[in-house]
Order: sequence, then structure tokens, then C-alpha cells
Amino acid sequence: VIGGGGKSGTLCIYEAKKRAGENGCVIGISPFEQDCQRMKSLGWVDHALQIDATNALAVLQAVSKVTHCKLADVVINCVNIPNTEMASILATRERGKIYFFSMATSFTAAALGAEGVGKDVEMIVGNGYASAHAEFALNLLRESSKLRELFEERYI
Repeated sequence: VIGGGGKSGTLCIYEAKKRAGENGCVIGISPFEQDCQRMKSLGWVDHALQIDATNALAVLQAVSKVTHCKLADVVINCVNIPNTEMASILATRERGKIYFFSMATSFTAAALGAEGVGKDVEMIVGNGYASAHAEFALNLLRESSKLRELFEERYI
């Protein structure tokens, strides 16, 4: 999860850990040490990588290292800054999936970037709305007291 320290990133990491289970590997990426410490303390990431996602090669190297060169099956990009498309592409395994959640994403850069590096990945574009998304997010907060406490502490 690129942007794993933010609001949507935290929700994604929690859900990813549930779905990945004990044998799965969840990686959170943020340029901020405080975000990485929080991701680790919550216990939902196997790796919290402190990297600027605009540095695509640094993201590739770090994800490659923690996955033993397998890369990620799914990358969720929920940062709100431009120029993180290539980091998402390079961190994803061949035939993997990328979900671009942010409206800061340049879909031209994503498509041309994947073509330029010869990476066959499925790219899913969020349009800002998903049916029942609010109820889903609220259910996550109801389900996890740690998640709810974090959101109450930070956002209320």
C-alpha cells in the first residue's frame, strides 16, 4: 500500500492483512518515519518501508528485497501527490494488479510507463466513488477497536 500511513492507506492495510492472512505479506510505504512506526505498531504490515514513492527505483529495490524478488501481487496507490505511478508499476509483479485510488494519478503516465518498461499489469482506476464504500469503511471501524481508536485520536 503506497501511502499506507494516511486515512485510506490505513484502512487498506487493515483490510489487506485480513485478506492476506498469516501467510500473506502486507507492505506499507510512506516517506514519513512517524507513519512507518504507526504502521508497525498497529501490527497489520509485515514491512513498513520509509521511501518517497516519487523515487520509483528506490521503491522497486525495497519491495524486491522484502519479497525476495517476487514483487507485489497487488499494489494500492492512495497517495495524494503526483509522480508515483512508476513506483506502483515497478513494485508490481508481472500480471499483477494496481489500484490507483488517488486523483493525483496521471493515467497517461501510468499507461505509458507500463508500456515503456514492458510490464504487463492490470490497472484499476478509482473514480472517487464505490457503491457502499461508506458502510464498508464504517464496518472496518466497528470491527477493529485499534482502527477506531486511531481514527478517533487523529481525525475527531
